[in-house]
Amino acid sequence: MEKRRRIIKFDLAAKTLSLVGCRVIRNEPLSNHCSLNIGGAAEFFIEIPNERSLVFFLNSVLADNYLVLGEGTNVLFPDEGYRGTVIRFTGIFKSISISKNEILSGGGALLSNVLKIALKSNLPGLEFVTGIPGTVGGAVYGNVGNRDEWISTVVKTVEIYKNLKKECLSKDKLNFSYRKSNLENCLITKVNFSLENETKTANLQKIFKNIQKRLETQPSNTPSAGSIFKNPDGYSAGKLIEEIGLKGKRIGNAKIDEIHGNFIVNTGGASSKDVIALIHLIKKNVAEKFNINLETEVKIINDRN
Repeated sequence: MEKRRRIIKFDLAAKTLSLVGCRVIRNEPLSNHCSLNIGGAAEFFIEIPNERSLVFFLNSVLADNYLVLGEGTNVLFPDEGYRGTVIRFTGIFKSISISKNEILSGGGALLSNVLKIALKSNLPGLEFVTGIPGTVGGAVYGNVGNRDEWISTVVKTVEIYKNLKKECLSKDKLNFSYRKSNLENCLITKVNFSLENETKTANLQKIFKNIQKRLETQPSNTPSAGSIFKNPDGYSAGKLIEEIGLKGKRIGNAKIDEIHGNFIVNTGGASSKDVIALIHLIKKNVAEKFNINLETEVKIINDRN
């Protein structure tokens, strides 16, 4: 009887969300929504197009167990799927606008699209994100960047939903650090970037340089989730993995990339278990040889997370 009541509640919630503009899909394969092409089905997959529908979702039973998905470029889903709701921002959350030297972006907008608009408007400051996949919300949450520049340097404010409450946080309230922010358990709906004016020639030169570097040092034609591990303080995770001779190591259909040791690629039909086994192998060997405990950068989801 309880199971039947639960099904009825979920059905009603799904119907209501459809009426307010959400796209609700049952048993959606998560392998279709991540760059590793790995993962079973989500119980519910919901595309949310505006704030009204977001508020409806947050007040529904489907929000009891959910996670937010951007472009799925740094996530590993379980082979068993996800027993809950996966949400993705669409519609207004993908909008991008400009006012003087500021860019206001929805949390679901592609980071690459923000860069394109900044370049067209002659607003430099984001060239270092060239080639970094994913959405603005994910990029700000994880403070993406490189060794010298981080997205936190150009963030002015971030609009979030937390505990059903909408807030606008200024940069000094965000506690950015290496690959981190204090935005865990928050829904990032808008980000305001503050940029500067400069010559377009300088912007293009920096972009071409970043593109060339990524082509030379990272796999581009095989499914991956980007860097698997964070760089330990003073070290390169990729070089540590290369030094212990694990480049090219395979478990099942997952392989440590031969170009960049900090990438694990799906050679075709790899499972989540294959990738996790390689992660454990790397961590064990690096700890034994260098006494360094590597921390994963890729987000590993379990079936209930």
